[in-house]
Amino acid sequence: MNSVLFPLDPGRRQQEPPSGLPLVVVPHAGGTAHAFRGWTTPARTRGLEVFGTRTVTPAAGSPAPSVRDRAHRLAQSLAELGEPFVLVGHSLGGLIAAEAVLHLERHHPHAVPALLVVCATNPPQLHRPMPVPNGTEAEAVDFLRGAGGTPAAVLEDRGMRELAVAMLLGDLASLRGFAWDGRRLTTPTAVYAGRTDPLAPPESLARWTGAAESVTTRDFDSGHFFPHDRTAEVLDAIRLDLAGRDAPRGIGRPHHAHRP
Repeated sequence: MNSVLFPLDPGRRQQEPPSGLPLVVVPHAGGTAHAFRGWTTPARTRGLEVFGTRTVTPAAGSPAPSVRDRAHRLAQSLAELGEPFVLVGHSLGGLIAAEAVLHLERHHPHAVPALLVVCATNPPQLHRPMPVPNGTEAEAVDFLRGAGGTPAAVLEDRGMRELAVAMLLGDLASLRGFAWDGRRLTTPTAVYAGRTDPLAPPESLARWTGAAESVTTRDFDSGHFFPHDRTAEVLDAIRLDLAGRDAPRGIGRPHHAHRP
Protein backbone atom coordinates (compact mmCIF):
# COMPACT_ATOMS: atom_id res chain seq x y z
CA MET A 1 0.00 0.00 0.00
CA ASN A 2 1.39 3.39 -0.97
CA SER A 3 1.74 5.90 1.84
CA VAL A 4 -0.79 8.72 2.01
CA LEU A 5 1.73 10.94 3.83
CA PHE A 6 3.89 13.60 2.23
CA PRO A 7 5.98 16.53 3.56
CA LEU A 8 4.23 19.86 3.08
CA ASP A 9 7.54 21.69 2.58
CA PRO A 10 9.53 19.27 0.39
CA GLY A 11 11.95 21.92 -0.92
CA ARG A 12 13.07 22.94 2.54
CA ARG A 13 13.21 19.30 3.58
CA GLN A 14 15.70 18.61 0.78
CA GLN A 15 17.85 21.59 1.77
CA GLU A 16 17.83 20.94 5.51
CA PRO A 17 17.71 17.52 7.18
CA PRO A 18 14.48 17.19 9.17
CA SER A 19 14.97 17.52 12.90
CA GLY A 20 11.47 18.10 14.22
CA LEU A 21 8.77 15.77 15.46
CA PRO A 22 6.44 14.84 12.58
CA LEU A 23 3.08 16.56 12.82
CA VAL A 24 0.61 14.82 10.48
CA VAL A 25 -2.44 16.86 9.46
CA VAL A 26 -5.79 15.65 8.11
CA PRO A 27 -7.91 18.38 6.46
CA HIS A 28 -11.57 19.35 6.72
CA ALA A 29 -14.29 18.16 4.33
CA GLY A 30 -13.81 19.73 0.92
CA GLY A 31 -10.23 20.73 1.68
CA THR A 32 -6.77 19.34 1.07
CA ALA A 33 -3.72 19.19 3.29
CA HIS A 34 -2.35 22.19 1.39
CA ALA A 35 -4.65 24.29 3.57
CA PHE A 36 -1.94 23.72 6.22
CA ARG A 37 0.90 25.20 4.15
CA GLY A 38 0.84 28.22 6.45
CA TRP A 39 1.78 25.89 9.30
CA THR A 40 5.14 24.81 7.92
CA THR A 41 7.30 27.76 8.99
CA PRO A 42 5.80 28.40 12.46
CA ALA A 43 5.78 24.64 13.10
CA ARG A 44 9.45 24.30 12.21
CA THR A 45 10.36 27.04 14.68
CA ARG A 46 8.58 24.97 17.35
CA GLY A 47 10.36 21.71 16.55
CA LEU A 48 7.59 20.22 14.41
CA GLU A 49 7.70 19.13 10.77
CA VAL A 50 4.33 19.15 8.97
CA PHE A 51 3.22 16.19 6.88
CA GLY A 52 0.07 16.31 4.78
CA THR A 53 -2.26 13.42 3.98
CA ARG A 54 -3.48 12.60 0.50
CA THR A 55 -7.16 12.02 -0.14
CA VAL A 56 -7.68 9.22 -2.62
CA THR A 57 -10.25 10.19 -5.26
CA PRO A 58 -12.49 7.26 -6.22
CA ALA A 59 -12.81 6.31 -9.85
CA ALA A 60 -15.87 7.55 -11.72
CA GLY A 61 -18.90 5.56 -10.68
CA SER A 62 -17.17 4.09 -7.63
CA PRO A 63 -18.56 4.74 -4.15
CA ALA A 64 -16.71 7.19 -1.95
CA PRO A 65 -14.45 5.51 0.62
CA SER A 66 -15.99 5.50 4.08
CA VAL A 67 -14.53 7.28 7.09
CA ARG A 68 -13.14 3.95 8.31
CA ASP A 69 -11.70 3.10 4.89
CA ARG A 70 -9.83 6.41 4.90
CA ALA A 71 -8.83 5.97 8.55
CA HIS A 72 -7.42 2.49 7.98
CA ARG A 73 -5.39 3.67 5.00
CA LEU A 74 -4.02 6.52 7.11
CA ALA A 75 -3.26 4.16 9.99
CA GLN A 76 -1.23 1.87 7.74
CA SER A 77 0.88 4.82 6.59
CA LEU A 78 1.36 6.05 10.15
CA ALA A 79 2.46 2.58 11.26
CA GLU A 80 5.29 2.82 8.74
CA LEU A 81 6.65 6.12 10.09
CA GLY A 82 8.74 4.36 12.71
CA GLU A 83 9.07 7.38 14.99
CA PRO A 84 6.94 9.39 17.44
CA PHE A 85 4.48 11.80 15.83
CA VAL A 86 1.50 14.04 16.52
CA LEU A 87 -1.73 13.52 14.58
CA VAL A 88 -3.95 16.56 13.96
CA GLY A 89 -7.37 16.44 12.30
CA HIS A 90 -9.63 19.37 11.43
CA SER A 91 -13.42 18.90 11.34
CA LEU A 92 -14.10 15.71 9.32
CA GLY A 93 -10.34 15.18 9.42
CA GLY A 94 -10.57 14.92 13.20
CA LEU A 95 -13.01 12.04 12.96
CA ILE A 96 -10.80 10.28 10.40
CA ALA A 97 -7.78 10.86 12.66
CA ALA A 98 -9.57 9.46 15.72
CA GLU A 99 -10.66 6.35 13.83
CA ALA A 100 -7.08 5.91 12.57
CA VAL A 101 -5.80 5.99 16.16
CA LEU A 102 -8.41 3.43 17.24
CA HIS A 103 -7.13 1.19 14.45
CA LEU A 104 -3.53 1.73 15.56
CA GLU A 105 -4.37 0.99 19.19
CA ARG A 106 -5.89 -2.34 18.16
CA HIS A 107 -3.52 -3.47 15.41
CA HIS A 108 -0.27 -1.44 15.76
CA PRO A 109 0.00 -0.38 19.42
CA HIS A 110 3.69 0.43 18.96
CA ALA A 111 2.75 3.14 16.44
CA VAL A 112 0.12 5.22 18.27
CA PRO A 113 0.79 8.97 18.22
CA ALA A 114 2.31 10.83 21.13
CA LEU A 115 -0.78 13.03 20.97
CA LEU A 116 -4.03 13.11 19.00
CA VAL A 117 -5.38 16.62 18.35
CA VAL A 118 -8.93 17.05 17.04
CA CYS A 119 -9.96 20.55 15.97
CA ALA A 120 -13.57 21.62 15.40
CA THR A 121 -14.68 17.97 15.40
CA ASN A 122 -17.86 16.81 17.10
CA PRO A 123 -17.40 13.65 19.21
CA PRO A 124 -18.17 10.42 17.35
CA GLN A 125 -21.05 9.44 19.64
CA LEU A 126 -22.88 12.73 18.93
CA HIS A 127 -25.28 12.21 16.05
CA ARG A 128 -25.69 15.38 14.01
CA PRO A 129 -27.63 15.84 10.74
CA MET A 130 -25.70 15.93 7.48
CA PRO A 131 -24.79 19.57 6.77
CA VAL A 132 -25.81 19.17 3.12
CA PRO A 133 -28.78 16.79 3.47
CA ASN A 134 -29.81 16.51 -0.16
CA GLY A 135 -26.40 16.89 -1.75
CA THR A 136 -27.39 19.79 -3.99
CA GLU A 137 -25.01 22.46 -5.22
CA ALA A 138 -27.13 25.22 -3.68
CA GLU A 139 -27.01 23.53 -0.25
CA ALA A 140 -23.28 22.97 -0.58
CA VAL A 141 -22.61 26.60 -1.50
CA ASP A 142 -24.76 27.81 1.41
CA PHE A 143 -22.81 25.53 3.73
CA LEU A 144 -19.44 26.73 2.42
CA ARG A 145 -20.49 30.35 2.86
CA GLY A 146 -21.79 29.75 6.38
CA ALA A 147 -18.77 27.74 7.52
CA GLY A 148 -16.26 30.28 6.24
CA GLY A 149 -12.80 29.32 5.09
CA THR A 150 -13.69 29.35 1.37
CA PRO A 151 -12.64 32.57 -0.41
CA ALA A 152 -15.54 34.49 -1.96
CA ALA A 153 -13.67 34.47 -5.28
CA VAL A 154 -13.88 30.67 -5.34
CA LEU A 155 -17.64 30.67 -4.85
CA GLU A 156 -18.15 33.40 -7.45
CA ASP A 157 -16.20 31.60 -10.18
CA ARG A 158 -18.29 28.83 -11.74
CA GLY A 159 -15.43 26.43 -12.40
CA MET A 160 -13.83 26.81 -8.97
CA ARG A 161 -17.23 26.69 -7.28
CA GLU A 162 -18.10 23.40 -8.99
CA LEU A 163 -14.77 21.92 -7.93
CA ALA A 164 -15.21 23.08 -4.32
CA VAL A 165 -18.73 21.63 -4.23
CA ALA A 166 -17.60 18.31 -5.72
CA MET A 167 -14.79 18.00 -3.18
CA LEU A 168 -17.12 18.83 -0.29
CA LEU A 169 -19.85 16.41 -1.37
CA GLY A 170 -17.30 13.67 -2.00
CA ASP A 171 -15.91 14.03 1.51
CA LEU A 172 -19.32 14.25 3.15
CA ALA A 173 -20.36 11.07 1.35
CA SER A 174 -17.77 9.20 3.43
CA LEU A 175 -19.82 10.08 6.54
CA ARG A 176 -22.96 8.29 5.39
CA GLY A 177 -23.52 5.17 7.43
CA PHE A 178 -20.86 6.06 10.00
CA ALA A 179 -21.68 4.91 13.54
CA TRP A 180 -19.38 4.97 16.54
CA ASP A 181 -18.63 1.46 17.74
CA GLY A 182 -18.33 2.50 21.38
CA ARG A 183 -14.59 1.97 21.80
CA ARG A 184 -12.82 4.73 23.73
CA LEU A 185 -9.42 6.06 22.73
CA THR A 186 -6.62 5.42 25.22
CA THR A 187 -4.15 7.74 23.44
CA PRO A 188 -3.83 11.22 25.03
CA THR A 189 -6.30 13.41 23.16
CA ALA A 190 -6.41 17.21 22.87
CA VAL A 191 -9.73 18.66 21.73
CA TYR A 192 -9.67 22.21 20.37
CA ALA A 193 -12.73 24.36 19.65
CA GLY A 194 -13.48 27.76 18.16
CA ARG A 195 -15.54 29.78 20.61
CA THR A 196 -17.84 31.06 17.85
CA ASP A 197 -17.96 27.85 15.78
CA PRO A 198 -21.61 27.05 14.92
CA LEU A 199 -20.76 23.62 13.47
CA ALA A 200 -18.77 22.18 16.37
CA PRO A 201 -19.40 24.45 19.37
CA PRO A 202 -17.31 24.13 22.54
CA GLU A 203 -20.22 22.62 24.50
CA SER A 204 -20.42 19.74 21.99
CA LEU A 205 -16.68 19.17 21.96
CA ALA A 206 -16.69 18.85 25.75
CA ARG A 207 -18.41 15.49 25.25
CA TRP A 208 -15.21 13.97 23.84
CA THR A 209 -14.66 12.66 27.36
CA GLY A 210 -17.17 9.97 26.39
CA ALA A 211 -14.98 8.84 23.49
CA ALA A 212 -11.47 9.13 24.96
CA GLU A 213 -10.00 8.27 28.33
CA SER A 214 -7.51 11.14 28.61
CA VAL A 215 -8.81 14.46 27.29
CA THR A 216 -7.72 18.08 27.47
CA THR A 217 -9.96 20.65 25.79
CA ARG A 218 -9.03 24.17 24.78
CA ASP A 219 -11.00 26.90 23.02
CA PHE A 220 -9.77 29.70 20.78
CA ASP A 221 -11.12 33.10 19.82
CA SER A 222 -12.34 32.24 16.32
CA GLY A 223 -14.81 30.10 14.38
CA HIS A 224 -14.70 26.80 12.53
CA PHE A 225 -11.41 27.62 10.80
CA PHE A 226 -9.51 28.67 13.91
CA PRO A 227 -6.61 26.27 13.08
CA HIS A 228 -5.74 28.64 10.24
CA ASP A 229 -6.86 31.88 11.91
CA ARG A 230 -4.95 31.11 15.12
CA THR A 231 -2.13 28.93 13.84
CA ALA A 232 0.58 30.12 16.22
CA GLU A 233 -1.71 29.69 19.23
CA VAL A 234 -2.75 26.20 18.13
CA LEU A 235 0.87 25.12 17.60
CA ASP A 236 1.85 26.50 21.00
CA ALA A 237 -1.07 24.60 22.56
CA ILE A 238 0.08 21.38 20.86
CA ARG A 239 3.56 21.77 22.34
CA LEU A 240 2.08 22.42 25.78
CA ASP A 241 -0.26 19.43 25.55
CA LEU A 242 2.61 17.22 24.44
CA ALA A 243 4.41 18.23 27.60
CA GLY A 244 1.25 18.01 29.74
CA ARG A 245 1.44 21.69 30.72
CA ASP A 246 -1.22 24.38 31.02
CA ALA A 247 -1.09 27.35 28.66
CA PRO A 248 -0.25 30.89 29.74
CA ARG A 249 -2.78 33.66 29.17
CA GLY A 250 -3.54 34.15 25.46
CA ILE A 251 -3.23 30.50 24.38
CA GLY A 252 -6.42 28.45 24.26
CA ARG A 253 -7.97 28.16 27.72
CA PRO A 254 -7.47 24.57 28.96
CA HIS A 255 -9.97 22.30 30.67
CA HIS A 256 -8.76 18.91 31.85
CA ALA A 257 -10.80 15.74 32.07
CA HIS A 258 -9.79 12.14 32.80
CA ARG A 259 -6.07 12.89 32.66
CA PRO A 260 -4.62 9.87 34.49
